[in-house]
Amino acid sequence: MDSTRIIPFCVPLSPGESSGVGVVGTITLRGQSAIVWLGWGAVERRDEEEDCERNTRSEKIKVAVSSGSPPMGSMCVSMPSALKGSSIMPTPTSQLLGGSSDEDMMLGQQMSARLAKRIGWPIFVSCSLSDFGKNGVSPALAAGFEDDTMPAAMAEKEIARILTLEKDKLVVST
Repeated sequence: MDSTRIIPFCVPLSPGESSGVGVVGTITLRGQSAIVWLGWGAVERRDEEEDCERNTRSEKIKVAVSSGSPPMGSMCVSMPSALKGSSIMPTPTSQLLGGSSDEDMMLGQQMSARLAKRIGWPIFVSCSLSDFGKNGVSPALAAGFEDDTMPAAMAEKEIARILTLEKDKLVVST
């Protein structure tokens, strides 16, 4: 029987600050599939020692942790190609839940397609980066980015890193 694991992640927008806003979310693993939920959230830094499961370091390091959770956005799913080595064919993607933002739907579809192709698993993505909260200012713009695409790309890179590590663990354990 497959177990379900939930892995929180966060990507701070300002690497040097002790706290602020970043892209936060969770990755829910169930067998060889993943559900990614991401949006804006509070990020704080604290001293921690990384453990063996995460990357093996013995010295104390600053790690970013998130608090709270983003609102649920639109959701889509992408399936990996059944044909090995098929880089020409587009990754099949379907919108499961709509949302108020076309940008979030497009970003979720693109992210799930790239992750499904890279990892080889079905990937569900719920993206909520167009919800700016009470002040109406994008955290990406406030941090000096031109738009929300760079923070989304930074988050996708972190998600891919986590999924690759988890996939490698599955391969080793079987």
